[in-house]
Amino acid sequence: MRRLPILYPALLAAALLTLTAAHGQRRRTGPPAAPKIEDLPRRPMDTIATPDPETKVIIFSNNTWEYYRPSLNRMDELPVYRNHWDTASVFSYRTVELNDLPQVVDLKLIDSLGQFCCPVQGKVLSKYGPRRRRSHNGIDVPMKVGEPVLAAFDGKVRYSKYNTGGFGNLVIIRHPNGLETWHAHLSKLNVQVGDYVKTGQVIGYVGQTGRAFGPHLHFETRYYDQSFDPEFLFDFEKGMLKYQTFALERSFFNIHSRASELLDEDEADDQDIANALLAAADDSTTIRAAQPKPAGSGPVYHIVKKGDILGRIAPRYGTTIAKICQLNGIDRNSTLRLGQRLRVK
Repeated sequence: MRRLPILYPALLAAALLTLTAAHGQRRRTGPPAAPKIEDLPRRPMDTIATPDPETKVIIFSNNTWEYYRPSLNRMDELPVYRNHWDTASVFSYRTVELNDLPQVVDLKLIDSLGQFCCPVQGKVLSKYGPRRRRSHNGIDVPMKVGEPVLAAFDGKVRYSKYNTGGFGNLVIIRHPNGLETWHAHLSKLNVQVGDYVKTGQVIGYVGQTGRAFGPHLHFETRYYDQSFDPEFLFDFEKGMLKYQTFALERSFFNIHSRASELLDEDEADDQDIANALLAAADDSTTIRAAQPKPAGSGPVYHIVKKGDILGRIAPRYGTTIAKICQLNGIDRNSTLRLGQRLRVK
């Protein structure tokens, strides 16, 4: 009994040391990590109206939101969104042949001007049609990286992912009239498969993913997988739609347009097109250098990319630093800017 007063303080001191060490260890590890948004409970809290009476925004308890479009969701029952709905392949009408289509389809596009928005506005640099040994099944509009790409009409996203056939980031929207619009080489996708989109909604951003010489939008219009010239419908330079209803003739389709899932772009395509696409890029954008032209075909230009110096550029084109400096009025110590256009021959 006499030893208790001696042992008790010793035990108390040991316990205090243990608690102090544990407390110090907790302090060293810092505060607990903040919970991730996806781990928080997600309950609808409020609904906000938008300028479009058919579209509302739902606010959730974890500070996320989404569009609510009951009128569009009812479109799931339409045959156009049930039949031949393939979200894995760019082509979804493989059992339908060109000769199965009628001679003329009255393609109703809009009832009012508010139902259309041009995907991008700019000059069409590369048109629909033959390109040497291949066919170009769409049009190319050079734009700066990051510029928004808009949905032309209401519709549902059938395909939205990176395509290894040359399209890069690709969004395909099927519209209620059966028309499909394709948007390729995007730097970023802003929609997912199954999303309903409204006219003018941002579906992605201009880029140069896939097989692309420079930043631009490759845009196609297709009906039952068959491509036709988008400029039949759109004036891209003015940002206007040409018709409310368009008589789409079977003769307008390219019979080879469904030959493969590869983008029909010729890597040895007209160099003037490639150079113009590159020149349209923002100076702050790193862009791919164009390939040199054959000798005797006129001036040759190089677009400066990250890491380029005159000592590397000259051998690539079979010329000298002195010659490049003479052609561009610079000296060998001049600073090269990203996106700068240098004449090399």
